Amino acid sequence: MIYLTQYDEKDARGLNDFMEERDCTKKARVIAFHCDSDFFYQKGMAFFQKGDLERASKYLDRAIKFKPNEVEYLCQQAEILSELEHYESSIRLLKKVVYELDSKLTDCYFFIANNYAYLGEFEEALDGIQTYLTLEPNGTFKREAQELYQMLTSEMKELEEEESEYVTVHERGRLALEHGHFDEAIHFFKQVIEDEPDFLAAQNNLSIAYFSLEETGHALETVNRVLQKDPGNIHALCNLATFYYQLENEKDLQSVVDRLDLIFPLYAEHCGKLGSTYLFIGDYQKAYRWLRIAEKRGAHQDQVFHFWMALSAYHCGNEEGAKQSWRRVGYFSDKPFHPFKYSKIQDMMFEPGAGENFMVKDLINKEVWEDMKAFQIFSLFYAERNQYRTLIQDVAKSGTNVEIIRIARRMLHEMDTGKRDLGIQIMSEVEKLAGGPKETMKHPELYSFWSVVDSFAQDDETDISGWAAALIYLWKKEFDEPVAQKTIATQAGTTLYRLRKHIQELSVALEKQWEDHSQ
Repeated sequence: MIYLTQYDEKDARGLNDFMEERDCTKKARVIAFHCDSDFFYQKGMAFFQKGDLERASKYLDRAIKFKPNEVEYLCQQAEILSELEHYESSIRLLKKVVYELDSKLTDCYFFIANNYAYLGEFEEALDGIQTYLTLEPNGTFKREAQELYQMLTSEMKELEEEESEYVTVHERGRLALEHGHFDEAIHFFKQVIEDEPDFLAAQNNLSIAYFSLEETGHALETVNRVLQKDPGNIHALCNLATFYYQLENEKDLQSVVDRLDLIFPLYAEHCGKLGSTYLFIGDYQKAYRWLRIAEKRGAHQDQVFHFWMALSAYHCGNEEGAKQSWRRVGYFSDKPFHPFKYSKIQDMMFEPGAGENFMVKDLINKEVWEDMKAFQIFSLFYAERNQYRTLIQDVAKSGTNVEIIRIARRMLHEMDTGKRDLGIQIMSEVEKLAGGPKETMKHPELYSFWSVVDSFAQDDETDISGWAAALIYLWKKEFDEPVAQKTIATQAGTTLYRLRKHIQELSVALEKQWEDHSQ
């Protein structure tokens, strides 16, 4: 018992000592931890240095709650909010500093002007710049302020030009350009330029019309004439970049892109133009960034703009954002062109991994049920290449017409048995001769021509290369692209005799079909 009593007392003393030491440590820890304004400010600045702007702003906000009139805190938070594109909140803090706390901090006027410029409120921005330059004619940001002043006045001038008397004629040209009436567009743009040589918007659109007609020399000459007058003209630089991209002139393209990378436009429509240009040349990260900025600043957002947003978001890995934008595209229902006629749609449908793209699947799924036979057939061929078996099965079961159902069933049979369908192989050969499926997509009438061949050339002895050559030859002839029969025969790997034989047969069949349709 004595042993037990001695043990209990010793154990109790040890426990008391331990508890006292723990309390001391705990108290020391609490005393050393000062959660004051400086602590939160330093934490915020640490996150700011790391680039974590959201957390930096939260800590600065807590520091400001301790000291709501601390100028250093307010200015730093204003900078962070500006980088987060919370321009109005940044302006409020800067105005509080310079209007209420310290009127000598005149640099605030420069930063206020910057924020207004990004909001697209150019008059307020100009007021801020003029105030800054008046108070600080040799200030720290003198050069930047002068550059911003010139940029703002240029933006204001362009906006005023858009409201001039030439708008009506220019708008006619723009609409003609949008509808693909390039000769008509050129006529209107030249009329505007003749009356007002400094109306640069007309010259920029004139260059696009020229390029669309493959008058490359005139297009480049026109766009460079704009850049001589205004070296920083965003529309001209963007147009030039797309021209060089299509001409596969990588050296000159890179030179223009280097200039575009230095541009930080203020006007929302210019941000959209820059974003669409980066999209066109395949730089999706920059495209998505500038399109989002354009969206936030209130740029006009039509169906094409939403497609740009969807495609750039998709390539940036933001599939949910892409789906939200895609729903607003509405298959370009308000636009004059079929979706498959847009070059960026064509690019999207034939880029690596396109078969898994939800937008591509939506387009193909829509077109196989529409009434335009040529695009229906193209969509079936696309579905077969990308193994959209369920879709082909649905069409084979309940397609829109007997011919489309028949083609779908034959494709299923080919997929199931591995046995080539000779009629389908003719169209595959036509696609090769036309430059591949992507090029054939640009000329859907080829699928209509093929459907005529397919209707009477399906026996086991079908001359695939001969029929494909005949179809290509008649198509080129129909669309005023004459080519020697011998050349076509050589390209297709058939004889001149077979080609001529099939040309005669196909010509009779096509004439009969056209007569039937005209009755």
